[in-house]
Amino acid sequence: MGRVLKIMKYFLITVLTLLALICMWVFVQTITKPNEVPSIFGYKPFIVLSGSMETELYRGDLAIVKEVDVNSLKENDIIAFKDKDNYVVTHRIVKIEKDKFITKGDNNNKEDSDPVSKSKIEGLCVYKISGLGSVLLVLQKPITLVIIIGIIIMVGIVWITFDSNKLSIEERKELEQLRKEKNRKTKKV
Repeated sequence: MGRVLKIMKYFLITVLTLLALICMWVFVQTITKPNEVPSIFGYKPFIVLSGSMETELYRGDLAIVKEVDVNSLKENDIIAFKDKDNYVVTHRIVKIEKDKFITKGDNNNKEDSDPVSKSKIEGLCVYKISGLGSVLLVLQKPITLVIIIGIIIMVGIVWITFDSNKLSIEERKELEQLRKEKNRKTKKV
């Protein structure tokens, strides 16, 4: 049982360390490139906020978008791009006209009113994680963050308390040896 807990402990420490490094990477990118969406190894996560792409992407999904050469894009690709108001939209390419892409949401009746220039493209949607976007939206709320940090701190305190109260096998043997020696000395007296 002790070995399993030790493995779990190192696994948890590794995962938390990786998450902390990713968060620091994203933070540095937001500071150094404030007008760009942060990427992790060329991938950008976007939360789907509307139903315009249903049945492909649903509200609350997390769309994973890969940075690609815009010249490799073709009709039927799902892309993420910045609209005229600088919001990121994820729609399908329905036509390519010169250096512009005509897009449309699968669930919309008509094409988007503004063609998308190559400079506005964030990347190609390569994967989705159903429902994770909704979870991330909840995690962005300050009260949720405070609660999660509180829980992590409490778990850490409990873990450290119980872990520090445990004695290793060697320490137990040493303690037992000291008790035996003390008992021998009290018997002699």
